[in-house]
Amino acid sequence: MKIKEIKNPASLGLGFLAVLLVAGIMLVFVYAGREKERDLQNWQVHLSLVADHRVEGVNAWVKNRFVILHELAKNSSLQLYMTELAMAGASNAGGGEPAPQSYLRNLLLATAEREGFLDKSRPDAVKANVAIRAGSGLALFDATGAVMVSTPGMPPPDADTQQKIRDVLATGGDAIRDLYLRDAEHPAMGFLVPVFPLQSVERKPRPIGVLLGLKNAGDELYPLLARKEMYQTEEAMLVRRDGDSALYLTPLADGTQPFRLKLRLDTPDLAAAFALSNAGTFAQKRDYKGKPVLVTSRAVPATPWVLVEKIAADEALKESNAHQRFLLTSFLLATFFIAATLIAAWRHGSSVRERKIAEQLRIQSRQLAAQSELLHSVTDNITDFIYIVDQDQRFVFANKGLAAACILSPQDFPGKTTSSVFGPETAKQIRQLAAPALSGGTPHTLTQTLEIKPGERLIYNSTAVPLASEPTAARTALIVSHDITALQEAQHKREQLMQQVLRTLMRAVDMHDPFCANHSSRTAQVALAIGKEMTLNEDDLEALEMATNLANVGKLMIPKELLTKIEPLSQDEQDVLKRHAQYSVDILSGLEFTGPVLQTIAQKNEHIDGSGYPNGLRDKQILPTAKILAVANAFVAMVSSRAYRAGMTVDEALDQLLAEAKSKYDRQVVAALFHVAENRSDWITWRDPDVIS
Repeated sequence: MKIKEIKNPASLGLGFLAVLLVAGIMLVFVYAGREKERDLQNWQVHLSLVADHRVEGVNAWVKNRFVILHELAKNSSLQLYMTELAMAGASNAGGGEPAPQSYLRNLLLATAEREGFLDKSRPDAVKANVAIRAGSGLALFDATGAVMVSTPGMPPPDADTQQKIRDVLATGGDAIRDLYLRDAEHPAMGFLVPVFPLQSVERKPRPIGVLLGLKNAGDELYPLLARKEMYQTEEAMLVRRDGDSALYLTPLADGTQPFRLKLRLDTPDLAAAFALSNAGTFAQKRDYKGKPVLVTSRAVPATPWVLVEKIAADEALKESNAHQRFLLTSFLLATFFIAATLIAAWRHGSSVRERKIAEQLRIQSRQLAAQSELLHSVTDNITDFIYIVDQDQRFVFANKGLAAACILSPQDFPGKTTSSVFGPETAKQIRQLAAPALSGGTPHTLTQTLEIKPGERLIYNSTAVPLASEPTAARTALIVSHDITALQEAQHKREQLMQQVLRTLMRAVDMHDPFCANHSSRTAQVALAIGKEMTLNEDDLEALEMATNLANVGKLMIPKELLTKIEPLSQDEQDVLKRHAQYSVDILSGLEFTGPVLQTIAQKNEHIDGSGYPNGLRDKQILPTAKILAVANAFVAMVSSRAYRAGMTVDEALDQLLAEAKSKYDRQVVAALFHVAENRSDWITWRDPDVIS
């Protein structure tokens, strides 16, 4: 049977190339989209950690103000003298200031100076007959709401503050005078607590007065939100609802002062409006200047405030966008080169049918010229270096970008050697890159530090692709070099950021559980020494180090009073403490790790005989990294001193671990620890001279 001849093979080939081009572009965009989504997840983690840290600081600051005021309000002398003044009433009129009132005034002033309830910028001495207008201070009000005593310059209460005083007198509870502009320019905040009589026969005594503490927000609150310099556009601010608008309570990065900016909640994509309605979530919105930002938020407990943490989308996603452009440009260039080569080969093969398809050849020639012109237009207007070399390392082609970098013209390159243009050292690296493509026709990619521009050593990601040619023709390779110096620096900065985040988490755990300060870093040092002794591979060592440093993050979810309790723990308290490993897994479950980090943390309390928790795993069911972590954790706990006991010596700890090797710990791991302790004097850098010997 006669096979039907394909009437138009050129059209079929071009159609195939078009399908390949469309499919390739779609795959590039899908890949770039996934990369961008991963970057967004990383930024969500970063902004969330920063926002949580700032909210914790603001909340602690608010709570501490109330702690200070409650200590003063419960001062027995203050309660006694206020009771005496209330009972004396107006009987002392015209007789000068009573002694109890003088005492109270001195007590307020001493407390204000000690606890920071005086302006930081207040001069040490004030000239006589000059009115003081303080931004911070303390004041006592009697049961009628009238001022009894106050620190110098304490401003009179405004209408809202007077209402808060009446509320405290009526309910006997604390109150906050929310942030406001005092004298229309100074941000201030008030804290109010009731003062009760020293003794009362009433079952529920009524307050005999109110203690008011006024703070200048600029002294202590606003510095808690100060912008760091790691990212130029990262910013934190406090906002609250004001009717149908969002009111900005703190200074803004563009110089706008507190309370000077108010934007409607229905402003399209407004980050502050989103934060007020969706506290705790992450999204891409627009800031108060209308610029796209990545934003997350946290509600501040006991206040109407919401903390907004944001960074400009351009800065955060700069690396993702550049990567997407590079992928698309590289794919299009490769496709255009392949298309030009296939058309040229088809044209050469059709010479045997020249008469029949002469007109078709002329048409293809014009198409090839147009595509070549388009190809040169593309290659000459991108920043990547594109050139072709043969087996003798001589240039066949160079684009304008490479020519400009070498202070030459594209026409100067053909025939020149790479050594004469780049120098011998760079030419040697180019030969190494192009060798696979020139010898076996295999594409090859390397990341190299090259001196292409005279006097500039930069990092390039270069790909050498073999070009199709006739069997008898000399082989050539197309090389595309992309400058990734900035990308490498950004990656290094990201790795530094992750290390800083890790250290921040460890510091947070140490601050939350002071009895176990530096426990994680010490355990990591011991665990790595054991892992190296047992010849774990690099991936397992990295997973072990990460798991050891993060294993105690879950303690942040355990009440601090339980962690610092000196007396023996009850069974319920022990059960709560045992949950910290699962809390660690829950907190870290949203992050991607390259090894079994989460599984190692989850299994660190399992025992060889199945008596551990939470799942009662036995011997081979437990990961090797988890076995190492269990031994290292136990060893550090034994040799570390605590407030309620002294630490063991190294020998005592090793003996106890060996005794429990049959039931709790893996014998090989304990043996490795013995070997390290006996043969390496520098296996740990921390020392407790009262414990370790």
